[in-house]
Amino acid sequence: MPFQINVYEADRIIDVVYPPQPTAEDVSDYLKRIRETIIRLNGPWSALVDQGRLRVMPPEMVAIMANLNAFAQLHGMKRSARVVSDAASGLQAWRMTKKAMLTIPTRTFETREDALAWLRNPDDE
Repeated sequence: MPFQINVYEADRIIDVVYPPQPTAEDVSDYLKRIRETIIRLNGPWSALVDQGRLRVMPPEMVAIMANLNAFAQLHGMKRSARVVSDAASGLQAWRMTKKAMLTIPTRTFETREDALAWLRNPDDE
């Protein structure tokens, strides 16, 4: 199963759902599609990254995704919300954020609804 990418145009949110066990082919296809999507938005946007079904991210994938996050920030990503299923997934998401050296607001959530609410209402902190 590949990565799913949806764009909420009105909210300028890119919603990505990770597959449970991404293959190298899945990651390669995702990198191509997500970079095209980011460039197409051409301006500020927010990210909803749903890693709730992701079991374990191999170390080499953490580095790839960290590089993607750095690219995303340079191309308009202003906030990032991650949805995780447990504490270990949350720690993995935090490591990726740290490795990417993101300077934007980034939070981890247990539900997609909470993550979307935070992205849609940045002043409600």
